[in-house]
Amino acid sequence: MTLKYKANKVYVLYFVLAFIICLSLNFGILKDYIFLDANEYLYTATRNSNFHHEFIQGGRPLLGFWCEYLYGYVCNTISDLKWVRLFALSVSVLFSSQIFRYLLKLNLKIYESALFSILILTLPTFTVYYGWSATAEIPVLLILNFYAGQLLLKALTKTKNRILHFFFAFTIIFTSLFIYQSVVMVFLLPIVFIGVIKNEFKIRIWLQILLFTLICFLAYFISFKIMLNYTDLEATTRSSLSIIDLPKKVIKFHLIEVITLIKGSGFLVASIVSFIIGLFAFSGFFIKQYIKNKSILSSLIISLIIAFSYAPNILSGQSYFSLRTIAPTAIIVLFYQFYFFRELSIKNTLFKKTILIIPIILLAYSSHNLNNYIAEVQNKEYKTAKTVFLKVDINKTNQITFIRPEYGFLQKNEVLKNGFSGEFGNLSSVKDWALPNLFSQVVWENSTSTDKTEEIFSPKNILVTTEENYIPSENNTTVINFVTIFKGAFKN
Repeated sequence: MTLKYKANKVYVLYFVLAFIICLSLNFGILKDYIFLDANEYLYTATRNSNFHHEFIQGGRPLLGFWCEYLYGYVCNTISDLKWVRLFALSVSVLFSSQIFRYLLKLNLKIYESALFSILILTLPTFTVYYGWSATAEIPVLLILNFYAGQLLLKALTKTKNRILHFFFAFTIIFTSLFIYQSVVMVFLLPIVFIGVIKNEFKIRIWLQILLFTLICFLAYFISFKIMLNYTDLEATTRSSLSIIDLPKKVIKFHLIEVITLIKGSGFLVASIVSFIIGLFAFSGFFIKQYIKNKSILSSLIISLIIAFSYAPNILSGQSYFSLRTIAPTAIIVLFYQFYFFRELSIKNTLFKKTILIIPIILLAYSSHNLNNYIAEVQNKEYKTAKTVFLKVDINKTNQITFIRPEYGFLQKNEVLKNGFSGEFGNLSSVKDWALPNLFSQVVWENSTSTDKTEEIFSPKNILVTTEENYIPSENNTTVINFVTIFKGAFKN
């Protein structure tokens, strides 16, 4: 039996075990539900002639083609979305396996590599990926851009085929920017891993990486502007540069985003305890690195890497924080924490035995986050709304008014204690566009039509408002108060 065969056997075994663990703990993704953007995409992908405009304006034209194919041709019903979520989970595990393999090549032990790779799957960011079908493309990009990072590392450190490695790394990153900008920074991971493990942070290498990144983003930005000029469309706020707000956003990043990442998957369940443990490991890593290197420059580099990995979000015009856009940074923070605990366990046998409880707890937290704060909430919302929708006689109704719940509805009504950024513990129906598209989709699914371009009842005939803004009308309008309906549904 060759060494290569043994290695491949270990990789396959890791993937199978990681997949079983991940799916078992996140079984809620197999429930029937539709979450946030999927409400709009599933219904409009084949019915809206301007479907691609939103993606072009957001600088993500290739994502538009992905969504049109996925929601227009692969998925016909809301029930079909579970297979998209299963795909996202499978590819996330494959990305985890890619990192497992890379860490083994850097001479980490099998159990160390496996432990960190599994912990990646517990991050709230990944919980979003396989809990929400609209982010299913991101794990694919993570795999491609991690590979781009390996190619870039070869180009920077080897003399053979340097131009070819640069070219392919650039091509992958440049193309990925037209799908989802923030995740491309995952190309930094191979370089960060090897830097920490081999204790090598060369300023020359990182200056070259900075230059390479600037070239990639500049090429993308110029191409994006040309595309907008050609299509005669305007950029959205999210895809616009925000240089003026840069200092404020850097401060906000360190005070909010990084603190959330330090908590890991305990950010909803045991926020304070998770922060204390996470901060101990995070700050401990920096202290140990400084003691080891006696170099302020090395400490500065490993610190700046964190903000650098989040650069697309800091530079963009959007001001809100979402976990789906922060995968590279989340993995780097986790690796710093993991590496600190790893070094402690090497020197302390007792600590090595007790530290195993941390990943077990994180796995439990992650499972709780998905099943209780995403799957259960969205499944109950969908089943409740569907029951109400099917009672509406569309043959006698020309217009419908939905009174929707407001953001934080479940927290205000003490259904859930916490929520986060619309991704955890919030109803999809707090968005004005969610319920109309969901209604039209449910009506179409329960008709005899098989034509996905046909509209049985148009979302344009549905008005959405809140209790605060609702004004009774004398027109022949069917009014459905989802605030009252959801209060009753979520009490049971």
